[in-house]
Amino acid sequence: MSGNNSGDFSIPVVERSGDMLMELGRRVPAFAQGLQLQSAGRTAEARQVFLQLTERPEVTAPSLHQLGVMAAYEGDNLRAAGLFEHALKIEPGEPLYYCSLGTVFERMGDLPRAASAMLNLAVMLQTRGQHADAMPLYRRILALSPLNYSAWVNMGTGLAWMGQSREAVVPLIVGVILFGRVLPEARELGRQLIDEIGDRLPELTAALATLPEGMPDGRLERLEEVLQTLDKALRTAGFIDATVMALDVALKLAPGNALARWNHSLACLARGDFATGWADYEWRWVWDQFPEPRRILAAPQWRGENLAGKRIYVWGEQGFGDILQFTPLAHILRDRHGLAELVLEVSSPLTGVLSAALAKDGIRVVPRPDNPHMFSVQESFDYHVPLLSLPHMLSLRVADLPLLPGWLTLPEDQVARGRTLLPPPSGRRRVGVVWAGRPQHSEDARRSLPLAHLGAVLDAIPDADWFSLQVGPRAGEALAFKGRLHDLSPKLQDFIDTAAVIANLDHVVAVDTGVAHLAGSMGKPVSLLLAHSVDWRWGIGDTTSPWYPNHRVHRQLALGDWLSAIASLKEEHAHYGMTVAAPASDAPLPQASPGPRPAKPSRKASATATAKS
Repeated sequence: MSGNNSGDFSIPVVERSGDMLMELGRRVPAFAQGLQLQSAGRTAEARQVFLQLTERPEVTAPSLHQLGVMAAYEGDNLRAAGLFEHALKIEPGEPLYYCSLGTVFERMGDLPRAASAMLNLAVMLQTRGQHADAMPLYRRILALSPLNYSAWVNMGTGLAWMGQSREAVVPLIVGVILFGRVLPEARELGRQLIDEIGDRLPELTAALATLPEGMPDGRLERLEEVLQTLDKALRTAGFIDATVMALDVALKLAPGNALARWNHSLACLARGDFATGWADYEWRWVWDQFPEPRRILAAPQWRGENLAGKRIYVWGEQGFGDILQFTPLAHILRDRHGLAELVLEVSSPLTGVLSAALAKDGIRVVPRPDNPHMFSVQESFDYHVPLLSLPHMLSLRVADLPLLPGWLTLPEDQVARGRTLLPPPSGRRRVGVVWAGRPQHSEDARRSLPLAHLGAVLDAIPDADWFSLQVGPRAGEALAFKGRLHDLSPKLQDFIDTAAVIANLDHVVAVDTGVAHLAGSMGKPVSLLLAHSVDWRWGIGDTTSPWYPNHRVHRQLALGDWLSAIASLKEEHAHYGMTVAAPASDAPLPQASPGPRPAKPSRKASATATAKS
């Protein structure tokens, strides 16, 4: 704390608040005069100026603050604290006042109140979304009060919001361990988490080594809410087994928590525990923030009743990739249960391609209606069922995969039309590429490839003609690689156009989007570029996919590390180049799938693979 700001704190948001005083001085000459007198040590004169300025509403609070600063320097800390508190009542959003109050409490030896003042400021900043500004405050609070539970947990929450998931795990686990000094369930969970990931998080070991004995300071919030934040951080950082541990405790404490149950399902599915995962997946309809509406249709939802001779309406949900991935289950449902008819409702852009592919199987495809509580056709049905409820209803297990390899085939006229959308063959391999998904996707910033790395993808496979299958807002980025990348976006008006082109390509390179599922459903070799924080369906650390035998998975080694995934891509395609470069060999070109899928690793090995993948 100085004449103009709280300089004792290396806290950027407070240092910026000092600029507020200077700006105020430029607008109010009398305030500038008071600051100058104070800086010159003429405190009696400065005090008179600021006392007079307290009568002016626009400068009352900062004037009280400066009076408090002078009182503190004169050793009257109690009076200073009162003046800072008065300023806060008038302007509760000014960071400088909180830190000045914290400083004076610290000088008085009242560390709990010093930590409380700074904690209030940090929480206010996070409420505004200023998570980075709150981090130095939490470090300062923990220097004063290392058992402050709220500081540990809120720091972890802020780091998670900032996308620093691995860093967020440490303070959140420390929070769980502090909670464990009160609650046995948290104590056992803390031990489990240390056993599971402690050897891969030296930062956690270091934090625990300096954590004092004793009960946690401050109010303990509901543990299940902390565990949901910890789940997000663990999942994003790749610690899937630890995620399940945390959510098991959260569900023990609050079994009806729909979000925790939904997240538990995703973690179990990623581990290959389909029995638990698909059952918990049904909780998506209980979670009030699930993006799909819970539909009320003029037929009961199918819950396992006899379907022989019945008509059922299966409606697609969520993204394009979800619908493509699970459409084979509609086919299996029809064949297994002797249905009279199955109508499949899908997102409009998928209607053409799925109609063309499924017509031969007698499955009628209809577009999604505008009104979610109506059927797309004016007909009656015996039952309806969401498409992604079929895995649970049909007891889908990993051993059942792949479902129907290469099920999506186009009529020959569509394949021929696709040839017309491409330039004449050059004799080189033809590779399609998609580098970005829909911006509306909650994880799109992580899963989509920045433009700066697209050139490295093209460089990874030099012996190919490249074709952009990218549509949407980022399709225009293909212009940055004119001459190296054929831009097909003007010709791709629908998924059936994309499928017709893919039918004439040798390979597809894609991030985790609907096109990756489309090409996989067509049986095409796909090189899938995955972010470190990965969707459940791609498993933990595997380089192949049980859903699509011709997928080869290339994962980031760390969050945001696309170059490691691209290096893996280059290694895969070097084999193609080696084969092409040796014309004397009669060996066939290698396929994208390296062979039979390896056995799942043990739980401990699985978690290790995730951390490094």
